[in-house]
Amino acid sequence: MASITYQKMRKVYDDGTEAIPGMDLEVRDGEFMVFVGPSGCGKSTALRMTAGLEDISGGRLLIGDQVVNNKSPQERDIAMVFQDYALYPHMTVGQNMGFALKMMRIPKAEIRKRVQEAADRLSLTALLDRKPKNLSGGQRQRVAMGRAIVRQPQAFLMDEPLSNLDAKLRVQMRAEIDALQHQLGVTTLYVTHDQTEAMTMGDRVAVMKNGRIQQCAPPQELYDEPANVFVAGFIGSPKMNLFHSILHRDDHGAGTLQFGPKELALSAETIARWPGLRTVPDGPITVGLRPESFRYTPDADPDESLDVEASVVEMLGNETLVHFVAPVEQASDADVRDRAQASDEEESILAGAGQTIMVSRLVPPVRLGEGDAVRLTLDTTRLYLFDKQGDAIR
Repeated sequence: MASITYQKMRKVYDDGTEAIPGMDLEVRDGEFMVFVGPSGCGKSTALRMTAGLEDISGGRLLIGDQVVNNKSPQERDIAMVFQDYALYPHMTVGQNMGFALKMMRIPKAEIRKRVQEAADRLSLTALLDRKPKNLSGGQRQRVAMGRAIVRQPQAFLMDEPLSNLDAKLRVQMRAEIDALQHQLGVTTLYVTHDQTEAMTMGDRVAVMKNGRIQQCAPPQELYDEPANVFVAGFIGSPKMNLFHSILHRDDHGAGTLQFGPKELALSAETIARWPGLRTVPDGPITVGLRPESFRYTPDADPDESLDVEASVVEMLGNETLVHFVAPVEQASDADVRDRAQASDEEESILAGAGQTIMVSRLVPPVRLGEGDAVRLTLDTTRLYLFDKQGDAIR
């Protein structure tokens, strides 16, 4: 086992495209690290550079205490699990699992021993004599995992290994890979675009955008304390409701946030939760609300609640998701960056305009129909606040 360290690692293609501007990260020995982000964010490129399948344009990559920039994939002592399994169709399961060891000239007795141990661990013993065409998708993925395990490498690299599986099998394999990694204790880099995989599997998760790591933290920290608007909008399902607002504070330490024609009262205690607000002037601000921050309160005081119309209702058994039109302007990472160039007066005008679809998660579930009037109260202690540049106010 070994740590993996990126020191200002860069990737620039021949046409001048900079896929990764400079990546700094340390993956600890035995850690399960997940790279997650939208398509084209650089996560697979970073993994391929780690594997030696892409050249490194600048900076350093260390596996253990060795710089491996110029080492071949074979010299890096890593094992990669691909999205498409990459099994040899003419070989049996056992032959596929032992092929890399055969190329390394490992004695046959040792190969048989390692293959058998991996097969036992992955419930593949009865399938060792089958060809890949006679296996299900989940079984093929197990064989690909087994082929990596028998190598006994310093690190596993996994590039969206579950994306070809159906939803039920993906959940099962997700749990199996997670348990297996912690059982083996091998340093693992796992690339996915599926945030559910990232949140349930990783010891830490690196959220990427445009080749840069926006935040790297344990899954719960990403959810509770997103570093910026991009992470806030990316992590969570349904995603966070983000909107533009106006912040006003009074002389007593309390304040309000504009929510369309209404004002959301912020107590002095609530505002005290964000010491960073002391350096943020009153005026335009970006606000985030998780769907679970809303409560269904049909008997609440109208002045202290929101009356909305359910446009879409999703009954999920243990919860109800209610989509509704809110009288606020939706915020996104891109437009928050654009607004950073606008004057306070221009942005104050913009913040009062527009509508957006919001989602509330109601637990326990409520029986509602599309078009029903719904009275909601929101928990202002669970707000997320972001400054003009889109960075979280702590």
